[in-house]
Amino acid sequence: MCHKIIYILLIFIWGLSVFFAKPVSGQFWVTSTFPVHGSASVDTAVTFSITFNSAIDSSARFQFPEGFFVNIYLYPDSLIGEPDSITLSPDLSTVYVHNLHLFANTTYYFVIVDAVNLAGDSLELPHPILFTIAANLPSATVSGTLSYPGNDPTGTWVILSNDNPFSSGGGEIVNGIIIPNNTGIYTIDLVEAGTYWPLAIQNFNIDQDGEIEIYPGSAFGMYDNNGDNIPDSIIVNEGAQISGIDFSLNTILPHTARDLFPQVQSAAQGWSSDADLVQLSGELETDGGSLFWQYLFYSRSLMDYQLWSSIGGILIQENLSEVLEDTVAIPANWLDSDSIMIIADAHGGSEFRQNYPDAEIRGSLKYLNFNENKNPYRSGIIKTSTSKGIPLSNEKIAIQKGKWLYPSPTDHFDISLPASWIIQYYSFAGNEQLMLLIEAESGVILNELTTAASAESQALLVAQSWAPDSKLWGIYSHMSNVDSVGRAEMWMFIYYSSSLDSLHAVAVWGKLPIFEGPTGWTAPDTTTLPSGWLDSDAAIAVAENQGGTTYRNSNQDVFVQASLLHWYYGPNPDLTIWRFFYTSSTTDTLEFLVNALTGTIVGISDQKPTPVLDKFTLYQNCPNPFNPETTIEFDLSKTSEVTLKIFNILGQEVATLVSGNLSAGKHTYHWNASHQASGVYLYRLEADEYVKTTKMMLMK
Repeated sequence: MCHKIIYILLIFIWGLSVFFAKPVSGQFWVTSTFPVHGSASVDTAVTFSITFNSAIDSSARFQFPEGFFVNIYLYPDSLIGEPDSITLSPDLSTVYVHNLHLFANTTYYFVIVDAVNLAGDSLELPHPILFTIAANLPSATVSGTLSYPGNDPTGTWVILSNDNPFSSGGGEIVNGIIIPNNTGIYTIDLVEAGTYWPLAIQNFNIDQDGEIEIYPGSAFGMYDNNGDNIPDSIIVNEGAQISGIDFSLNTILPHTARDLFPQVQSAAQGWSSDADLVQLSGELETDGGSLFWQYLFYSRSLMDYQLWSSIGGILIQENLSEVLEDTVAIPANWLDSDSIMIIADAHGGSEFRQNYPDAEIRGSLKYLNFNENKNPYRSGIIKTSTSKGIPLSNEKIAIQKGKWLYPSPTDHFDISLPASWIIQYYSFAGNEQLMLLIEAESGVILNELTTAASAESQALLVAQSWAPDSKLWGIYSHMSNVDSVGRAEMWMFIYYSSSLDSLHAVAVWGKLPIFEGPTGWTAPDTTTLPSGWLDSDAAIAVAENQGGTTYRNSNQDVFVQASLLHWYYGPNPDLTIWRFFYTSSTTDTLEFLVNALTGTIVGISDQKPTPVLDKFTLYQNCPNPFNPETTIEFDLSKTSEVTLKIFNILGQEVATLVSGNLSAGKHTYHWNASHQASGVYLYRLEADEYVKTTKMMLMK
C-alpha cells in the first residue's frame, strides 16, 4: 500500500462523528513519545510509546490503524510483522506498542493525528516524530511562513512529498511539521537531500487505507512559486538550510460542476484558444456538490489534452501522457450536477441511499463509449473514482445452475451515443450499485427499465440501417434481471437478413442502443419471429401467476433471465416461446415456458442439481472490489473438463483463466485487470455439467 498525499472522501459535515471532527479543546495533547523526535540507532524491536496528558479512551476506534484507538499516519506504512502486543499504563495515559518489528537502516516518520480522552476531548494538535534505525540523521531544514487569510493556521500540517503530488505516482509524505501557533512560521528539520513538493493541510484524518482524508471545511495549500497552478518543487542538498518557502491555505468547500467551469474554461482557453471540454468527473454529494472535480479539455490545433483538477475550488493544472480518443466537445448547454442529482435521486438514487447508508456517488459527463478501457485521469494524490465501465444497475447474480441464455456479438460496432451524465451509486458494504445514464442537455434517463417491445422499437432502427430487410429472430434479457412486470435494463435483439443471409445483434440499454455486430454463431434455423408476440410484461405475468411470484417472495437473490425464440429445443419448433428462467442462491432453479402468441403455459420445470454437483464450489473473488488484481478459487469434486472465463457487462469475453482438464481439489487463479475499465465483471466456471456465474467489481 502506497501513501498518496490526499484521498478525497465526500463526508457530510453533519455526519462527522467525534472521531472525525477535530475540535481544538486545549485539554488533551501528547506530552512525549519514545523514541523521541530525532532519535537515531533505534532498535528494530523497540517498544513504541505515546504518553498523553490525561487518560485515553481505549474504546474509541479509528479507521487507521484498523480498530486502534489512536489515529496515526505511518511512513513507511509497512512493518516486518505485526507488533507483539499493545498495552496501557495503569493510569491509562501511556500507550505501549511492544516490538514494532521495524526494518533495518530505515527512517520512519509518524504523525499521531488523533485520539480521545475519557472526557471526550480530541487531540489539540497532531504530533509528528521522525527517527531512524540507522546511525545518523540528516541535518537539512526547510522553513517558511504559511498564511491562511482570515483564519488561524494553527494545527496545519506542512508536509514534504517525495514526488509531484499530482503525478501518476502521487508521492509519499516523508517529513513535515505541525504549525503550533497563529504566526504560520514553520521549520521542518532532519530533511534528507532530495527533491520535494511542499504542501499544507488543515483539518484531516487518516482513512482506512492509511491515507489522508479531507472533508468540507478542511484547508489545502501547495507551494506554487510562479503562480501557474502547478505545484513547484524544491531541491534540498545535504545539510542545506532552505528558507522562504512561503505559501497559503485555502478552505475547501463543495462546488457544483458549473460553479467552477468559467474559471476552468478561462484557464483552458489560455492554454489553447480552441480548447473544448470533452469530459468531467467528480465524487458527488446528494446536492450535486463535490470537493473534487476533474475537467478534461482537448485542443484540435495542438492535438493534445490538458487536465484541470479542482480541490474544493483550488484549481490545479495537470499534464497527460496517455493517448485518448475523446475529441468531441461536450454540448454547451449541459445540465449542472445539482440538477442531475435531483433527477438521479428521483429515479432510484434516494431509495438506494436509504437501503445502503454507506453509498458513495460518482458522476462523470462524457460521450458514452462502451468499449473504453483507458482511464484518462491520473491517480496522483487524489484518487479518481470515475467509473470507466458501464455496469448494470442493482444487479443480483444468483447461482447459475443452467447454461447462459444469451449470445454475445463478436467484433461489435459502437453506436454513436449522446453526451451523458453517468451517475453511479455504490455500496461497498452491500456490494450493490445503481447506475443511471442521463442525457446531458435534456435530463432524460436513458437506461430506465423497459419491456422488450419498447426496447425493440429502438433496436429495429439500428438493424434496418444494417439491412433494410431485417426481421426479428430472437430476444434475450442480456445479462440483466427481468423484474416482476417484465422490465429489464438491457435487451439483446437478434435480426436475420435474407438478402445477406446473416444474423445481426443489437443491444439496447433502456431505450438506448449501445452496440451492434454479427453474432458469431450459427442459428439452428433462420425462421424469424411471427408478428403479434406478447410483450415481456404480459408474458411474465403468466409465469408470475403460475409460481414466479411465490418463488420471488420465498427466496433470496432471485435473478430472472428471459428469452423469446422458436422452441428449437422443444417438441414443437413451430411454437414461439417466452422462456423465463428463475434462479436463486437459496433454492433450485425454476423455468416457465409461455406461448408467446396465446399467453398459455407450455411447461414448468424444476431443475434440481445432482448430488455430485453440490460438491463443486465457486467462491467469491477476493478482494472484491479490487484494483487491479483479484483471486478466484473453486473446488472440484472430481477430475473435470473446466473453463473459467471472465466477461464484461456486454457479455464479451475479456479473459480465459483456465481451459482444460483439472484434477479434483481446490484451484486458485489470479486475474490482473490493469488493462480493463472500471465496472462490473462476471466470472463463469463450467466443470462438466456444473455452471456458476458470479459478479465482481473493478474499482480504479
